[in-house]
Amino acid sequence: MAGAAFISLGACSSEPTGQVVAVVNGEEITQQELNAEIAELPSPPVGDKQAIRRQVLQQIIERRLMAQIAKEDGLDRDPMYVIRERRLKEELLVQMYGVKTADTVRVPDAASVKKYLEENPGKFKERTAYLVDQISFDFPSDANILKALEADKTLAEVEETLKRYRIDYAKGGNSIDSGTLPTNVLNQILALPPGEPFIIPMQGKVVVSVITGRQPVPTTEQEASPMAAQTMRAENLGKVLRTRLEEAKAKASISYQDGLAPLPKKAAAK
Repeated sequence: MAGAAFISLGACSSEPTGQVVAVVNGEEITQQELNAEIAELPSPPVGDKQAIRRQVLQQIIERRLMAQIAKEDGLDRDPMYVIRERRLKEELLVQMYGVKTADTVRVPDAASVKKYLEENPGKFKERTAYLVDQISFDFPSDANILKALEADKTLAEVEETLKRYRIDYAKGGNSIDSGTLPTNVLNQILALPPGEPFIIPMQGKVVVSVITGRQPVPTTEQEASPMAAQTMRAENLGKVLRTRLEEAKAKASISYQDGLAPLPKKAAAK
């Protein structure tokens, strides 16, 4: 045990040489860490490279010191820290897996891009900014509220329904870019009678909208082609990741507490 303790103390007293650019209370900061920090700056640094490295290194050191202070206060043993640390690690792994998988998704050829442009005019040739009046509210726990909204044919009727169920809501104007909508969703919206509201769930809220005007923002084929190629790659990447996820789900052993299991697909869609 004494030998192990001696080795550990020796490692903590290492000098900043070679690949180690600094040591903070026994914790090493490496060249690789410093280079990664510089590479992830919002914009490429301009100026004296050595001065930039010194500045960024100092930022790492100060962050490391604050982290050590937090550990001294026992925050690394706080249950909330453990939960958030796990989530951040998972999110980072998912992000890195996405980047790695993206390298395997091929760039679409010119014929595929042209076909995509023809099949998705709302994203490019007929791209439009739709002016809308909106009502938004938190996603309700009672499914009957959303069911009741299906019968409403105007935004005023939506308000009356929400008042009847005593749901707090916000009103305002906004715009919806057709280029950001899936083509099937856009087609459903445009098929509605004029003035009829439509519902799109967004980030835990229900947003009910009515189109009040439109402003064309078309893009030429020359402008649209690289945008379409990028969108196609992103969509193909999404398909690959969803397929991999479904395969993992099929193989996984998952158990739920009563009442928390996902609804059957038909019920969930309804």
